[in-house]
Amino acid sequence: MSDQRILLIGGVSLIKGRVREAGLAMQEICDDLEPLLNEIGYVDNAPFKTVSMIIRFGEKTDLTPDYDPINKRHSELPVAVEMELASLRVASKDVVKSTFVKATIDVLIDVAKKYDLPSEPLEMIKAQ
Repeated sequence: MSDQRILLIGGVSLIKGRVREAGLAMQEICDDLEPLLNEIGYVDNAPFKTVSMIIRFGEKTDLTPDYDPINKRHSELPVAVEMELASLRVASKDVVKSTFVKATIDVLIDVAKKYDLPSEPLEMIKAQ
């Protein structure tokens, strides 16, 4: 079995400022979702082995995924969304994590639709 993660989440600021606890929340989300993604065989038939999601912290929220070409060398699909920095700067860690989880689930479902991957358990999480 490979040590390669199925989901990686990172962040970058488009404007000055930062979200406290963002890194820890992103790591927890990856750790929480990894077993589910493994269980459903999320990337078994995908042309990549990792979804590399970047959250861009900017002036608006736009959760429509922005796809880059698959990085063949690392077998990664780079995907980005934008979230409003101002509201996240003052949010608690729980609110930040909840907001990131919703965006991540939406991105994973969009990727699944685009590449015909399994997404039923993700759809169930979104419906809750």
